[in-house]
Amino acid sequence: MSKRQINKVQRDRIEVWRKDAESLSYEDAMQALDLLLAELQNDNVPLEDLQQKVLHGEVYLSRCQNLLDSVEQSIIELDPKTLKATNNA
Repeated sequence: MSKRQINKVQRDRIEVWRKDAESLSYEDAMQALDLLLAELQNDNVPLEDLQQKVLHGEVYLSRCQNLLDSVEQSIIELDPKTLKATNNA
């Protein structure tokens, strides 16, 4: 998250979004992020909703990044000769 001021209500809402996002696949999280981006690109988004949508998008983006990091780590841990998991993990 960025360094902008976030109040308790927003923190609680973000925590709920994080819990909801934990069950999403990469593709589902990307689709949700794309939908939010489309909403943000619409000039009809009220200013008071803008920050909430940005924060919600950051949650989806974080979920995608965590999934990518996990896959990358599992690939790094493969033995290059056998393509099987190493015991170094």
